[in-house]
Amino acid sequence: MAGKHFRDIWDQLRGKKPHMPHFLSTIRLQGIRGINDLKIPLEYPVSVIAGGNASSKSTVLFAAACAYKVPRASPRAYVPSTFFPGYNPKQGTRHDEHREIILEYTYSTENDVVPMQWRRRTKRWKRNFLGRRNVSQPERALYLRTLSNPSEVRSVLQMSYLKKPPTEEPLTPTQIDFAQSMLQPLKYREVVKLSGSSGGQNLLFADNKNGASYSELHMSAGERAILRLSREIAQVDNALVLIDEVEAGLHPMAQNLLMLHLQQLALRNDLQIIVTSHSPVVLDSVPSHARIFLERNEQGDITVRPPYRDIIQNALYGRSSEALNILCEDDAAEAILNGVVDILSYEQTVQRDAIRIGRDTGAKEFPGHAAAFKKFGLIENFVFVLDGDQRGGNIAEQIRDAGGSQRIPVLFLPGDHAPEFWVWKCLTTDMDSLAQPLGSDVNSLRKILNQLNALHDGASGAQSEIVKSKLRDLAQNLSQDTASLCRIVARHEAEKKDSDIQPLVEQLKQCVFDWRKD
Repeated sequence: MAGKHFRDIWDQLRGKKPHMPHFLSTIRLQGIRGINDLKIPLEYPVSVIAGGNASSKSTVLFAAACAYKVPRASPRAYVPSTFFPGYNPKQGTRHDEHREIILEYTYSTENDVVPMQWRRRTKRWKRNFLGRRNVSQPERALYLRTLSNPSEVRSVLQMSYLKKPPTEEPLTPTQIDFAQSMLQPLKYREVVKLSGSSGGQNLLFADNKNGASYSELHMSAGERAILRLSREIAQVDNALVLIDEVEAGLHPMAQNLLMLHLQQLALRNDLQIIVTSHSPVVLDSVPSHARIFLERNEQGDITVRPPYRDIIQNALYGRSSEALNILCEDDAAEAILNGVVDILSYEQTVQRDAIRIGRDTGAKEFPGHAAAFKKFGLIENFVFVLDGDQRGGNIAEQIRDAGGSQRIPVLFLPGDHAPEFWVWKCLTTDMDSLAQPLGSDVNSLRKILNQLNALHDGASGAQSEIVKSKLRDLAQNLSQDTASLCRIVARHEAEKKDSDIQPLVEQLKQCVFDWRKD
């Protein structure tokens, strides 16, 4: 869960985005490095691109580096032929024989939306503005950082061969503050960049307040990366900043602070920042719509997965092995399952923190998640729970097929409809027992239920939406929210031996037992 500092900066950046002088809003790649057709939406000023190895994160980052004409840069510095040298489509197969290579961009300004393509049909890359006349490639400062840049390492090592004394350039207080806020408790008295006469070699030299002086040859990878990053971007304005594997060499706390500072810089200096990462800490540092998950499917195509809910993110980024994870469809289902687990915990069948319950975008996404969990060896830590209206369908079989086993637990909520129908049925048939847990008396609860039934009688629209509306109104009358109401009802029903939720209760008990045993 993000802290207040992050939530505040998220709100500020959301408000700032429409007023930024320039914004790269989409990147599309076609026919390059095994990518068939991939469109990357950029909806927030600081985006994190995540995914497994060989999911083309760096390819997307290098494509972004070709989006702008960079002032004062060499004409060949930020063009596709530099980042994708010697690349040719496969020859000899009908599928690839005449395939085009396209890097396409959409730019948003306060007044317009402009498209541009880099297109390659033969040996040369050409710009294409999709029919627009008198348009040129937008100009913008750009910063690209790959933390394992071999030429940078060479330049540091070559400092020892200089024949003339190097020139000194102290870092500014702003640059030093940026670095040492993430490298606590280190405190720098001074940091100097030493440069060779040709300008091609440079070396950072730190002087600590405790009296230690040392070059970056003796720094940890994290300290060196942060100091170089602080020198290079702390005072950049209105630029596109691209950083590959932003967490490399950094402790989780430093990762957290770095992402906070990057977002503060984006707000203050009109920056758009795109980073790649494998770190759950980095992912948690931006809002969900700023997390871009790339995945290579079984056919070899790269796709963008929908933003994962926390339970999916936790699984794919290393935080699911110590708990049994229950994945359901929506917030009502999540509340019902929480009510059941409350009772299991109360009966000491299971420790409450040993079970994580999360919801996703719907049952149709579950087979894809099962395939991903199988790929990363996590499928044994998951239970899938479908709404009752999925009984008789084929989603359960699709989940088991995707996960590679008929033993994968796929359970169903009670009833044959959406979970709200079941909750409403329990309320109307057992209001005598439910009134007290809901903080009401029987007569008042009966009166409210009758009023809501009369109010919605004959209402137009889907029955599922009508029932959801009734539950929202009831929760408001009882000074609660819908999720709390559903949880109370489920907890009450789970204690009754004759309730139709008992099959689910017993199945969850068995899932916990099997998970512990394995």
